[in-house]
Amino acid sequence: MKIYIAGKISGDKNYKRKFKKVEKKLKRKNHSVMNPAWIVSFPEFDRKNYMAVSKVMQKQCSATLFLSDWEDSKGARIEYENAKKLGQSIFFNIKDVQKVSKK
Repeated sequence: MKIYIAGKISGDKNYKRKFKKVEKKLKRKNHSVMNPAWIVSFPEFDRKNYMAVSKVMQKQCSATLFLSDWEDSKGARIEYENAKKLGQSIFFNIKDVQKVSKK
């Protein structure tokens, strides 16, 4: 399954480590991952630009995994609404994501 990770980024200095940890766990369960923390920040790109790229990443997936702090993030709340509109599977705990057989 292709899974997008959503959670608080702005204001969290450790967000890259937090997202990478979840990405590794999803990969160990044999899922493909879209991780918005891959996007490198540059001053020329504002939040609107960042959210546009994240939206395209999320749209490529069949599921979104929301980290425990997602409700503290305006962007992740928007991603929750997007997941519903896209008809994605929505997970709030990585334990609920089943391991799949390798292809």
